Amino acid sequence: MAPNNSSSSRAREGLASVTAHAVDTITDLMKTAGPGRHLISTAVHPSDAEPVIAYAWFDVIGEGTDALWSGVFADAAAVAEVVALGFIVAKGSVVLGTTSPTGEETVRAWMVDGHALKPLTADQVRDAFHETLGPESPSVTYRTAFPVPTSAPA
Repeated sequence: MAPNNSSSSRAREGLASVTAHAVDTITDLMKTAGPGRHLISTAVHPSDAEPVIAYAWFDVIGEGTDALWSGVFADAAAVAEVVALGFIVAKGSVVLGTTSPTGEETVRAWMVDGHALKPLTADQVRDAFHETLGPESPSVTYRTAFPVPTSAPA
């Protein structure tokens, strides 16, 4: 029988803490998204590795504590896993595309900043999309992202 590897146990505990923080962060972002049909996507580009990407569709009906949320749990979990990786390697982004109940299309985005998501301004989001996707669609409004929890995991 091999001796107990305490460093392996500490690594698992640290990973569990980062993962739980990522789940809480994405859950709070989704709860704060407001009414409409949403697409949340996340990407992490680790050094010398292929990008890791995940996305999830979800709908929100109503606002505040009375809001109803629906989506595919496994997709949301994959988004949280990629955000956890972003927290570990301190690189990554989260983009939230929304179609409101009135049909307005908006895009907001955050960058990984330590163990938190840093909201980008509307101009930063527009510039990032223009750089990667080319000219913007006139039907999309770029909005400043709202704050999400910024506390680091314990």
